[in-house]
Amino acid sequence: MTHRQLVREIARRLPRLKRRDIAEVLAVQHELWLAELSAIDGSITLGDLGKLVVEMQTIQAAGVVGRRPLKRLYLRFRPTAKLKKAIVDKGAAA
Repeated sequence: MTHRQLVREIARRLPRLKRRDIAEVLAVQHELWLAELSAIDGSITLGDLGKLVVEMQTIQAAGVVGRRPLKRLYLRFRPTAKLKKAIVDKGAAA
């Protein structure tokens, strides 16, 4: 789902809100998520969907002398049991 599709769907479900206002709320949400995920040990819990976590690992390349350590980022999404069940149910229906 794209940003535009999300704004359109929210506007359809909540007709009293203007698309411009919805887009502004989503922009603030994106700023907050960016700040949280870029922080050390930052994470976002998405209600009944799951948890989004960014982890950084410092590694040293084997056999390389005098080089700076490398940083490796891991973006992990840990789905809830409810989301897992919905995915399995939808896959079984297909």
